[in-house]
Amino acid sequence: MDYLLCYPSSENLTREKCEKVHNILARMSEKYKLRIVPEPMKSIYYKCPDFSRKFRIYKKIRDRENGGDAYLEKDEEIMLLSECRDDEEKQLMKECIYAYQYESGVVLKAFHEREKKFRREDAHEQQKDRQESKKSS
Repeated sequence: MDYLLCYPSSENLTREKCEKVHNILARMSEKYKLRIVPEPMKSIYYKCPDFSRKFRIYKKIRDRENGGDAYLEKDEEIMLLSECRDDEEKQLMKECIYAYQYESGVVLKAFHEREKKFRREDAHEQQKDRQESKKSS
Protein backbone atom coordinates (compact mmCIF):
# COMPACT_ATOMS: atom_id res chain seq x y z
CA MET A 1 0.00 0.00 0.00
CA ASP A 2 1.13 3.53 -0.74
CA TYR A 3 0.89 6.03 2.05
CA LEU A 4 2.24 9.28 3.39
CA LEU A 5 3.13 9.29 7.08
CA CYS A 6 2.25 12.31 9.19
CA TYR A 7 3.89 12.77 12.59
CA PRO A 8 2.69 15.73 14.67
CA SER A 9 5.66 17.74 15.88
CA SER A 10 6.94 16.45 19.21
CA GLU A 11 7.76 20.00 20.34
CA ASN A 12 5.09 21.14 22.77
CA LEU A 13 2.88 18.18 21.83
CA THR A 14 -0.36 18.23 23.77
CA ARG A 15 -3.49 16.13 23.61
CA GLU A 16 -5.34 19.12 22.15
CA LYS A 17 -2.82 19.61 19.32
CA CYS A 18 -2.81 15.91 18.48
CA GLU A 19 -6.62 15.90 18.34
CA LYS A 20 -6.59 19.02 16.12
CA VAL A 21 -4.29 17.29 13.62
CA HIS A 22 -6.58 14.26 13.70
CA ASN A 23 -9.66 16.43 13.08
CA ILE A 24 -8.00 18.29 10.20
CA LEU A 25 -6.98 15.00 8.60
CA ALA A 26 -10.51 13.62 9.10
CA ARG A 27 -11.97 16.60 7.21
CA MET A 28 -9.33 16.16 4.51
CA SER A 29 -10.19 12.46 4.31
CA GLU A 30 -13.83 13.26 3.59
CA LYS A 31 -13.00 15.88 0.97
CA TYR A 32 -10.39 13.83 -0.92
CA LYS A 33 -11.88 10.37 -0.28
CA LEU A 34 -8.70 9.12 1.38
CA ARG A 35 -8.28 6.54 4.09
CA ILE A 36 -6.40 7.88 7.09
CA VAL A 37 -5.36 5.54 9.88
CA PRO A 38 -4.16 6.86 13.25
CA GLU A 39 -1.65 4.65 15.07
CA PRO A 40 0.07 4.97 18.44
CA MET A 41 3.43 6.66 18.11
CA LYS A 42 6.45 4.79 19.44
CA SER A 43 9.97 6.04 19.94
CA ILE A 44 13.14 4.40 21.11
CA TYR A 45 14.54 7.80 22.14
CA TYR A 46 11.85 9.02 24.51
CA LYS A 47 8.57 7.91 26.06
CA CYS A 48 5.66 9.06 23.94
CA PRO A 49 2.52 10.21 25.73
CA ASP A 50 -0.41 7.81 25.38
CA PHE A 51 -2.34 10.31 23.24
CA SER A 52 0.39 10.81 20.62
CA ARG A 53 -0.47 9.39 17.22
CA LYS A 54 1.09 9.12 13.81
CA PHE A 55 -1.19 9.04 10.80
CA ARG A 56 -1.01 6.96 7.64
CA ILE A 57 -2.57 8.82 4.74
CA TYR A 58 -3.25 6.19 2.08
CA LYS A 59 -2.79 7.77 -1.32
CA LYS A 60 -0.95 7.11 -4.54
CA ILE A 61 2.64 8.23 -4.18
CA ARG A 62 4.98 9.21 -6.97
CA ASP A 63 7.97 7.09 -7.83
CA ARG A 64 11.15 8.30 -6.26
CA GLU A 65 13.41 10.11 -8.72
CA ASN A 66 17.09 10.80 -8.03
CA GLY A 67 16.81 9.93 -4.36
CA GLY A 68 13.62 11.91 -3.91
CA ASP A 69 12.97 15.52 -3.07
CA ALA A 70 12.95 16.72 0.54
CA TYR A 71 9.78 18.72 -0.04
CA LEU A 72 6.14 17.85 -0.41
CA GLU A 73 4.71 18.33 -3.88
CA LYS A 74 2.66 21.51 -4.32
CA ASP A 75 -0.58 19.52 -4.69
CA GLU A 76 0.21 17.65 -1.45
CA GLU A 77 0.76 20.94 0.37
CA ILE A 78 -2.56 22.25 -0.92
CA MET A 79 -4.33 19.04 0.08
CA LEU A 80 -2.86 19.07 3.61
CA LEU A 81 -3.80 22.71 4.21
CA SER A 82 -7.16 22.67 2.41
CA GLU A 83 -9.26 21.83 5.46
CA CYS A 84 -7.48 24.11 7.94
CA ARG A 85 -9.91 26.63 9.36
CA ASP A 86 -7.41 29.25 10.55
CA ASP A 87 -3.73 30.18 10.56
CA GLU A 88 -3.12 28.28 13.80
CA GLU A 89 -4.29 25.03 12.18
CA LYS A 90 -2.18 25.73 9.08
CA GLN A 91 0.89 26.28 11.24
CA LEU A 92 0.15 23.07 13.14
CA MET A 93 0.05 21.09 9.88
CA LYS A 94 3.24 22.76 8.61
CA GLU A 95 5.05 21.75 11.80
CA CYS A 96 4.20 18.08 11.28
CA ILE A 97 6.85 15.74 9.93
CA TYR A 98 5.89 13.91 6.75
CA ALA A 99 7.52 10.85 5.23
CA TYR A 100 7.16 8.32 2.44
CA GLN A 101 8.00 4.70 3.20
CA TYR A 102 9.82 3.07 0.29
CA GLU A 103 11.31 -0.41 0.13
CA SER A 104 14.79 1.08 0.39
CA GLY A 105 13.96 3.37 3.31
CA VAL A 106 12.07 6.39 4.55
CA VAL A 107 12.19 9.78 2.81
CA LEU A 108 11.29 12.74 5.02
CA LYS A 109 9.27 15.55 3.48
CA ALA A 110 8.60 19.12 4.55
CA PHE A 111 6.66 22.14 3.38
CA HIS A 112 8.69 24.52 1.20
CA GLU A 113 7.57 27.41 3.40
CA ARG A 114 8.78 25.65 6.56
CA GLU A 115 12.31 25.45 5.17
CA LYS A 116 12.26 29.16 4.31
CA LYS A 117 11.13 29.96 7.87
CA PHE A 118 14.00 28.00 9.39
CA ARG A 119 16.50 29.65 7.03
CA ARG A 120 15.23 33.08 8.13
CA GLU A 121 15.52 32.09 11.80
CA ASP A 122 19.06 30.75 11.24
CA ALA A 123 20.07 33.94 9.43
CA HIS A 124 18.61 36.02 12.28
CA GLU A 125 20.56 33.96 14.86
CA GLN A 126 23.78 34.33 12.87
CA GLN A 127 23.26 38.08 12.67
CA LYS A 128 22.75 38.27 16.45
CA ASP A 129 25.91 36.21 17.01
CA ARG A 130 27.94 38.56 14.79
CA GLN A 131 26.61 41.61 16.63
CA GLU A 132 27.45 40.07 20.00
CA SER A 133 30.96 39.14 18.88
CA LYS A 134 31.54 42.71 17.63
CA LYS A 135 30.43 44.09 21.01
CA SER A 136 32.77 41.79 22.91
CA SER A 137 35.75 42.68 20.66
